[in-house]
Amino acid sequence: MPLAFSTLGCPGDSLAQVIATAHASGATGLELRAADGEFVFPGMTAAARAEVSAELAAAGLTVLSLASYVKVCAPLPATLPADDAGASAKSGSNVAVASLGSGTNDPMLAELLAAVELAADLSAGNGTLGWAGAQVRVFPGADLVPCVPGQEPSAEMMAADLLGARRLNAAARLASERGVTMLLETHDSHPRGSDVARILAHVDADAPVKVIWDLMHPWRHDEAPGCTAELLADSLAYAQYKDGFRNAEGSTVTLTLPGEGALPLAEMQLLAAGIAARQGIADPWVSLEWERAWHPELPPVADALAALKAVLLP
Repeated sequence: MPLAFSTLGCPGDSLAQVIATAHASGATGLELRAADGEFVFPGMTAAARAEVSAELAAAGLTVLSLASYVKVCAPLPATLPADDAGASAKSGSNVAVASLGSGTNDPMLAELLAAVELAADLSAGNGTLGWAGAQVRVFPGADLVPCVPGQEPSAEMMAADLLGARRLNAAARLASERGVTMLLETHDSHPRGSDVARILAHVDADAPVKVIWDLMHPWRHDEAPGCTAELLADSLAYAQYKDGFRNAEGSTVTLTLPGEGALPLAEMQLLAAGIAARQGIADPWVSLEWERAWHPELPPVADALAALKAVLLP
């Protein structure tokens, strides 16, 4: 079971500290959170990228993905160039897609293209570890309330689905050239497999786009794990593990150490492993997303990694 974790779980730690945690926990992969104040951040110099990549490779650690904060379904700016505004009016939509190819009129597409480049540079050392690919995590981030199960999505949501797909399509050429796969996470406005599937329906067949199954979000929005697995069977890259209890009202959760909450983690692992086996992957990644950056009261990420191994490797 190749084990990875997101550096979301150790906010502010140096690269050396993260490497030490990985070695002590038996982890061989990392999701590198790209954020200000971390050792990986948007706008890193080429030299800084090369240094991080080399140090991780020397430590025997694979960059499983760059955890960006790009929101591919986020609304376009209210003020657009005249050509874009005209395209929006002609389409009858409040989103404009006329100039998505260059990113010059769409700040979010520009961020996506930059994240693709950053992921490629940081993953340059993966080849020496038997994992040649580079991957970048993106969010849906439509700033809309998720659809009610069983109801048709609103016009605004369908427009957001289309905008997200078009941004992914617009970035596909660069991603392919740099050997990067863009990973759309089950999250925020699109928490379920059924939500993400609507976006993927508009993504070009040859675009390098797959999905991260954050196990928490479909579950807390009433999508059964077996249903999520079926919906993601053709697009799953890997699963992110966490645990918790759903609160009495709404879909919010209280996080716990793995094994102490209500998520059926062992069942979910079997489902994810089954998808991987059909893709020809005998031993898929298991990645812990420990949200200590947002919940500093949580135990250290090393404790969560130990708990996750106890659940999945009894």
